[in-house]
Amino acid sequence: MNTESLRAELERKFRELTLMLYDTSVSPRQVDATIAQLLADGVRFVDPWQTGAGKEKYRLGAAGFHSMFRFDFEIHQAAIELSADARTGRALIDGVMYLRYVPLYPYPLRTFLVYRFSLPTPGDPSKLLIEFHEEMWSLGDMIAAVPGFGWLYARLFRPAFNVGFLGASYLFSRGKR
Repeated sequence: MNTESLRAELERKFRELTLMLYDTSVSPRQVDATIAQLLADGVRFVDPWQTGAGKEKYRLGAAGFHSMFRFDFEIHQAAIELSADARTGRALIDGVMYLRYVPLYPYPLRTFLVYRFSLPTPGDPSKLLIEFHEEMWSLGDMIAAVPGFGWLYARLFRPAFNVGFLGASYLFSRGKR
């Protein structure tokens, strides 16, 4: 498989995986059946609240996530980076996770996902192993999405902070440009 075809196939796989992992309408059993063969034994998961390693812990966390919460994911962008020998790579997914706790208000959480993976058989995406999965959230977007308070943050705090920052930048950079 040539590099561009491999990238396209890996992007398709990571889009499909992400939409399954981040959609709680998918049953925990279905998630587990899909991810069990995709995880390296020492897979590591990191998000702003936790970190852990190991295939069984990852599987338990995924099942718990699908049992405890309600959410889905909208992908805005996906990219695949491959090593020169096509044995390892990274997938970057940019999107919005919609937390659905309050009826009629899907709380939008801007989310970036990074998956590091290996291909034990170079060029063969069917043997994909996920080694690392990181979930990152935008603090600014989290605050801006809070009903009521978000408006104050977006319309007052951020513009006021910008004025202060630019004022400080002017003072500290005088004569250095």
